[in-house]
Amino acid sequence: MKTFKIATAVAMFAAMTAPSFASCDTHAEDEQAVCASKCEDAYLKDQQGWTADMDKVKANKKACDEKCGCPQNSKNL
Repeated sequence: MKTFKIATAVAMFAAMTAPSFASCDTHAEDEQAVCASKCEDAYLKDQQGWTADMDKVKANKKACDEKCGCPQNSKNL
């Protein structure tokens, strides 16, 4: 029974801390979040041009997110 309690505690700790190590949130301050934030800023800037090729802008955003390790940030484009 003691082993079960220890295993449960380890699993709960891992579940609580895992999201803090790999975040694609653009508001955090880790390296991945800064990269994702730069992708978002470039996307917003590029799409506001009068002659913006939206297919190219979306492709650039997807490529940038892939490079940062956050492909889920551009899944709805």
